[in-house]
Amino acid sequence: MGHSDTWVGLGTFAFGAAATAMASGFDPMSRSYPLLLSILLMVFGAGLILRVVLSSPENVSLALPGKVAALATLVILFWIAALSLGLGFVLPTLLMQIAFLAICGIRPFGRVVIYAALVTLVGYAAFVWVLGVRLPEALSPYLI
Repeated sequence: MGHSDTWVGLGTFAFGAAATAMASGFDPMSRSYPLLLSILLMVFGAGLILRVVLSSPENVSLALPGKVAALATLVILFWIAALSLGLGFVLPTLLMQIAFLAICGIRPFGRVVIYAALVTLVGYAAFVWVLGVRLPEALSPYLI
C-alpha cells in the first residue's frame, strides 16, 4: 500500500464531499440517490486513507504520486472543459479514459483504447439507459 493510494483516497474523499454538498441542495425527490452515492465515495476515500496510514512505510517519497495526481487533475479539467464546450459525452469521456489508463501504465495502446471504450460505453449506458440522466448537450447531433 503506497502513498499513491493516499492521493486516490484524498481525491475520492474530496470529490465525494463536493458531490455531497451539491446533492444536499437538490429537492427531496432527487436527493436520495446522489447523496447516498456521494457519501459512499467519502467513506471509501476515508477508508483508503486510513488503510494507508495504518500500513504505510515511513520513508516513502510523494514525488511520483504527486505528479500522477497533477496529471489526473489536468485530465479532469480538460474533460470538464470539453463537456462545457459542447463536445458531447462520448468523445471527451473516451479521451479522458485513454489518458487515465495511459497514466496508470496500461500497455499496449490497443488495449488502452479497448478498455477506455468499454468504460465509456458502460458509463453511457448507466447514465442514459439505467438512471435516465440527461447528458450535456452537444453542439453537433453527431456528437453524443
